[in-house]
Amino acid sequence: MPPPTPLRRTPVQQRSAERLARILDACAGLLDEAGYDELSTRAVATRADVPIGSVYRFFSNKRAMVDALAQRNLERYAERVRERLGALPADDWRGAMDAILDEYLAMKRTAPGFSLVDFGTQIP
Repeated sequence: MPPPTPLRRTPVQQRSAERLARILDACAGLLDEAGYDELSTRAVATRADVPIGSVYRFFSNKRAMVDALAQRNLERYAERVRERLGALPADDWRGAMDAILDEYLAMKRTAPGFSLVDFGTQIP
């Protein structure tokens, strides 16, 4: 069973998927710049250069948008760790631990929005 998604609608067409990615990218950037309290769906729509209706097509509110960003972060982190672990010998548990921690720290430093919202919602 797939995990529950905070999306109201799942994009079917490539264009919709790209629009959703722009919305989440804008959300991440605004979180870094202003924090959760200052985040708004209108600001995200403006930053993503999409109509506000496009934001509401995917998300009911800013909390759902941040939840979707956390889910995307988890997926990206898992992919990065999978790639690193694939290059290690199966019995190298120290290397595996290093890879897991290194990728987490790299994302904390470089992935927009990750410092505030990593894999879950720590925001009240």
